[in-house]
Amino acid sequence: MQTIKFLQDQPLFGGVGEAAMQAIMPLLRDLDVPAGGVIVKEDDEGDSLYVIYRGAVEVLKSDPDADDPLGKRIAVLKVGDVFGEMELIDMQRRSATVRAMEPVSVLALSNGDMLRIYESDMPTFTLIVMNLARELSRRLRNLDTLAAHYLGRDRESE
Repeated sequence: MQTIKFLQDQPLFGGVGEAAMQAIMPLLRDLDVPAGGVIVKEDDEGDSLYVIYRGAVEVLKSDPDADDPLGKRIAVLKVGDVFGEMELIDMQRRSATVRAMEPVSVLALSNGDMLRIYESDMPTFTLIVMNLARELSRRLRNLDTLAAHYLGRDRESE
């Protein structure tokens, strides 16, 4: 019950009712990862999205100039954040590596499980997809702000 309340408080499952959450809970896989453990690796095939239940992760993008062979850190995600959702939408390989910064617990939901939700509860599926779209839009807005900031700095140096 505590996990259901936690998930309902997160953007991905915001607005999802109690009965729907009861049906979704058996679909979620619990995964514990030690500090330094890689959860997903850039360019690997993926079939799940992950909700961080405990701990923090760093998102790394490959860069030949980076000190870390896995790449440069582009984000830090914490409790309640979601990663791996892009693969569920665009069916491409993983776009980045995600590594645990400390012991982490995540809840994983696979493509197949999303299909089960689609087949059994279209309103809940639609709500989850809309929540994913909102999260991706929020991230895109943040990137727009960062890009505008850096473009402004480049113009100042000319």
